[in-house]
Formats: sequence, structure tokens, C-alpha cells
Amino acid sequence: MQQIDFFNSDCGFEETKSDKFGIHDELDNNTKAYLVFDSQKTWTLEVLNSKGKSIQFYPIDNCVKIYKENSKKKESTCDGMLKFDNHLIFVELTESCHKSVEECISQIKSTICLFKICHPDLVFVKKSAVVSNPARPTSTISHERCLDFREETGFGLSVKTVLNIK
Repeated sequence: MQQIDFFNSDCGFEETKSDKFGIHDELDNNTKAYLVFDSQKTWTLEVLNSKGKSIQFYPIDNCVKIYKENSKKKESTCDGMLKFDNHLIFVELTESCHKSVEECISQIKSTICLFKICHPDLVFVKKSAVVSNPARPTSTISHERCLDFREETGFGLSVKTVLNIK
């Protein structure tokens, strides 16, 4: 597999200390996810940062180009990751009634596996993954599924439309 730096893609990253912002991913599959600061605009995941931490958002999908082994087909990746203090949070954003939570989880899991291969020496104190789908705000996953995900990846997993940064 080619060596990829998730922190140094062509898309760069966005940084903010804003107490409230959103992350949005366009419905077309050709643009990167991005931060939104105007609450009148659409966002797929709302982020509450009451302590004003410095947060970096790194878009992954449509930015970090990872191809399947011996193929020109792209690996399925999640939309991006948030990094602050010693925390790393992968996010998958969707606004579709047709995309299941399991499909989103699969994209995050694939991305985490690729990230671990490309950055084997990085250590984060808190590692989690978030699926956000405002079209299905009451989607849930079982406790057992969360435990399985943690065992498989080392990351916590949740489904939510509002993320509180602590």
C-alpha cells in the first residue's frame, strides 16, 4: 500500500476555536467536507466547543487519495477527522434516508484501518468515531455494536447530530 499522510493532503485543514460550528458535506460526491460558521446555512454535524479549544478539521473523502491494492479504484473513506489536544475523531456525514448507519460505520472503519497503517506510531488519548445523519436523527446502534467496533478499531463509536467537545 502506498504511504499516505492524512495530515498533509492537497486539501489542507481548517482550524477554529469557535464555540459553535458545523461540518457539512455536499450531496454530490465530488467535493470535500468543510466547516460552516453561519447557523443559517446547512450543516450535517453541529459541533459545540464551549471551552474554546483549538480544533483542526481534516477533510478525507475527495482529499486523501487511497487506492485499493493493484487497482485504480478508490478506497471507501469517511468524510473527515477532527483533531484537538490529544483527541482524534473520525466523522462520516450523510443526509440520505437511503444510506444505512452500517454503511457509514463501514466507511469509518475502513478509514481507521488505513489511518493506522499510514500512521502506526501516532498515539491519541481519546479516539472516537461519529456518524451524523440529520435525515435520520433518531438512528441508533446497539451497545454490543459499539463494543464490537471498539474491539475491532480501538475507537469509540456514536451516532449523533450534535458533538460536544470536552
